[in-house]
Amino acid sequence: MMLHVMADVAGKYFLNKPVPSTAEVVANYYMISCVFLSLAYIEARGSAISVDLIYDKVGLAVQKMMRKVGQIVTLLFYLGFGWFSLDVAMRAYRVNETVDGLWRVTIWPAKFMLPIGLAIACIILVIKIFGGDRALNGDDHEYSHGL
Repeated sequence: MMLHVMADVAGKYFLNKPVPSTAEVVANYYMISCVFLSLAYIEARGSAISVDLIYDKVGLAVQKMMRKVGQIVTLLFYLGFGWFSLDVAMRAYRVNETVDGLWRVTIWPAKFMLPIGLAIACIILVIKIFGGDRALNGDDHEYSHGL
């Protein structure tokens, strides 16, 4: 993404020839992939943002239960969001969705990055939920408490 935008800016200001449809490609491919394809990594590492107002004040058994409930709620959210995003992606595929810039950019493939990223994150969550606290080896919050 950085190289693409740098090429566009350099082309625009030094050669008076920007890279066509850079804004459309950045918005429809790079940004979506940066957010949704990284969800699995975030889940595997346990590096999602959390607020520990109550968590640090309860015992280890309650902390474990709170983690499981949080993982299950997150899984349900990802499943619902993934289901709806798959429907959107399939509709975009059927109509060969494009966006007009300087060039016409086909964007339906980017629509599949949402359900794919969410599906991989769901797999990670299922492994964490049913595989126990140490199912994935990462810098998860649950490991910082010595469990």
